[in-house]
Amino acid sequence: MIRSRASLILMTATVAAMLCAGPSRADAWIAYRNARFGATADVPKGWTMGEAPENDDGRVFTSPDKQAEIIVSGGYRAFQKDQEFADRLAPGEGETVTYAKKGKDWVVVSGTKGDRIFYRRSLLSCRGEIWNNVSIEYPASQKKKFDALVTRVSRSLRAGRSDGLVTGCS
Repeated sequence: MIRSRASLILMTATVAAMLCAGPSRADAWIAYRNARFGATADVPKGWTMGEAPENDDGRVFTSPDKQAEIIVSGGYRAFQKDQEFADRLAPGEGETVTYAKKGKDWVVVSGTKGDRIFYRRSLLSCRGEIWNNVSIEYPASQKKKFDALVTRVSRSLRAGRSDGLVTGCS
């Protein structure tokens, strides 16, 4: 009985420590929302937000050690839906895709580029006219460290209302 109680206390303390440590804490995250396209995703609070680009389509967030970045953005669908999905699933220059999946209105692709890992998720919104995106890139040597972050950011991506800047999508 004493061993069981001690194990339970240790397990409870371990879980509590895990919940209070690192970027999994609720207060260690902020929700960034792009007003132009409505793309919203959680990013770690301590990451630096870059300057808004001229077209205000999103932001780049850089880790404190400058080794990783998260991009939350939106954009217009430019081609037929099937072509857009194919383009988003295809590897970019120097990339090797190790995972790709698509649904009716979303696509996910991940892989490596040199010694780095990339992860991209995109959702169609506004009656299929707007892409809401999140892109994460980090050193492959730190994969274990970034697994939980990628999961959190990816699952938090959601389409939202624009601030009337996108015709027919407010």
